[in-house]
Amino acid sequence: MGPVTFNISNKTKYDLKVQASNGAQAGAVAGAGTSLGFTPDDTNITCAMRWYQDGICILQGSVAWSAGGSGADDGWSTSNLICMNGEANGVGFSGCNEGWVELQPYNLMANGGEVSVTYTNA
Repeated sequence: MGPVTFNISNKTKYDLKVQASNGAQAGAVAGAGTSLGFTPDDTNITCAMRWYQDGICILQGSVAWSAGGSGADDGWSTSNLICMNGEANGVGFSGCNEGWVELQPYNLMANGGEVSVTYTNA
């Protein structure tokens, strides 16, 4: 798998912490953005996206990719808090209390590339 750049824009009123399955971490306070870079050795990545209010985690979603599948989850809660819009190598995705959104084709990220997502308040 090729290298991947993951760009995150947090346009919510909550702070965001990102924890990748390879140990990489990033954060974006409310209204800010961040990015993470992954090498070709990072072949199967899941990023936990956790939103905080006053230091308490109030919602968790995820963004994941590998050579055999990719997708995103904006997180589910009884009161819809977060919506997402993004693209992975030019394939758009969105969700607003949707749960997991599977991206096609299954090998979309096989050669690496770019994943970008913007989170907004619902």
